[in-house]
Amino acid sequence: MAKSSLLLLIIITLYFIVLQAVFASHSFSYPLTINNKRIVEEKTGQRVKLRCANWPSHMSVMLAEGLNKQTLSNIVTHISSFGLNCIRLTWPTFMFTRYFNQTILQTLDDLKLEEIKLGIMKYNNDFLNMTHPQAYAFVVKQLFSANIMVVADNHVSKPKWCCDSDDGNGFFGDSSFDPDEWVQGHTLAAQFFKNLSNIVAISLRNELRGPNQNVAAWYSNMRRAALAIHHQNPNVLMIFSGFYYASDLRFLKRTPLNVEPRNKVVFEAHNYPYWNPNWGNKSANSVCASVKSDLEENVGFVLSDDDYDSPLFISEFGMDLIARPQSDKQWLTCMLTFLAERDIDWCWWGLQGSYYLRQGKVDAPEVYGLNNFYWNGTTYPQFRKRFQLLLNTLQDPSSKAPYSHILYHPQSGLCVKADQNYNQIELGDCKKASGWKQEGDKIKLNGDHCLKSLGIEGDPAVLSSDCSSSDLSSSWKFISHSGLHLQDNNTGLCLDKDRNSSILVTNKCICVGHDTGCLDNPQSQWFQLVPTNVE
Repeated sequence: MAKSSLLLLIIITLYFIVLQAVFASHSFSYPLTINNKRIVEEKTGQRVKLRCANWPSHMSVMLAEGLNKQTLSNIVTHISSFGLNCIRLTWPTFMFTRYFNQTILQTLDDLKLEEIKLGIMKYNNDFLNMTHPQAYAFVVKQLFSANIMVVADNHVSKPKWCCDSDDGNGFFGDSSFDPDEWVQGHTLAAQFFKNLSNIVAISLRNELRGPNQNVAAWYSNMRRAALAIHHQNPNVLMIFSGFYYASDLRFLKRTPLNVEPRNKVVFEAHNYPYWNPNWGNKSANSVCASVKSDLEENVGFVLSDDDYDSPLFISEFGMDLIARPQSDKQWLTCMLTFLAERDIDWCWWGLQGSYYLRQGKVDAPEVYGLNNFYWNGTTYPQFRKRFQLLLNTLQDPSSKAPYSHILYHPQSGLCVKADQNYNQIELGDCKKASGWKQEGDKIKLNGDHCLKSLGIEGDPAVLSSDCSSSDLSSSWKFISHSGLHLQDNNTGLCLDKDRNSSILVTNKCICVGHDTGCLDNPQSQWFQLVPTNVE
């Protein structure tokens, strides 16, 4: 063998050894369990933070959307490019109880979706002769090859678009929601998923709703299904949603779920901008305060109350990524602060840029999707920058590192860092951005430098080694309904992002008073101290 060929072979071999090592260092050890309200590896106790997107597979075709537009491998590669480690892959009960042996081709022909069939034939021809469960498993295995976990979400019983309060899929006893068939579906699904190790959790039911909601039926049926799932597949986590479109778990305060084993129980919740019509019509400070207060009261209490061992998973939240109305953008900034504060597991709705068939429309678009209509690019190129803090694990029960804080600017997704001379501060990426701490009225970086205002509107905020109590220019407090404005106690100016650069300045505070009708956007002045114990 020529020396050049031998050298090339050595380089290629080393490349794959390094690649394998990198992949291994980012792989997860299954199964997962719960410790101290966190999802962790059962073997190591290390935190596994779910950062996911929803990928519908529950609608009338009962196939993961988009396979008529791109190859499965391209779609999965694109998922990884967003920095995600998890997919909430939806499924309908009837896929296991009524259509278990039906092929994708048969379903497409029954629905007369010739154009969709031709697209799947072009990009993913092998799927056509698979049964629906086989196709679901094939997608899961492809995700496994990319080190992506799966939450198998029972979205509906009858395969269709979700959700309406009167669509027959809303609550136990509705026309398409027979509790016995539902438990049977979970039994069959859990057994089928048993050898798919990256299915780390089964969500028992999406968005319970409608006039038949009642506590007694919820406890009775959820416990039955949980028992069946755990008997068939003891490795998976079990995720439980509450009432009113997964927005309300307050009934747990009166009666605990008491499902065993408790170290497999997770609760989930959803939130969307259109749930609160005040976005854009009232002060963003007051609306954000109201939204976060409602979230805490209705679902967040499972994290703050010691009576609960379980984590909270925000398994759906999303906004219109095409029009991007100001109200939606303000809502997202607010939601990022809710998620960051306690490092909550999350799942964006959705991944999909289109649907095979939605409410009678063939090849229907999805404006909430990270993928564009053609699945060959993204509607949200800023996603990784905007979500960079949430894409990291910030709190880990297995970490021995002490807690410090990151000073987070949720509107930009960036974090506050000092320049090389520890003088000026600016927004930058969130890597190695910890070290902040609030001590009384001082905001300190690494214990010996304090945030300081020069007292002049528009001038940069700086760091000072003078942290004496008599120096009012380095005295700050969080104010406003949102609690996200940092105000200089000396002049009353607020920390703000400079309009034309990443520099932080002090400016007149925006909409911090009691006037809930103030509609100026204050979010350039929103900052949050986010606790972390992860280096």
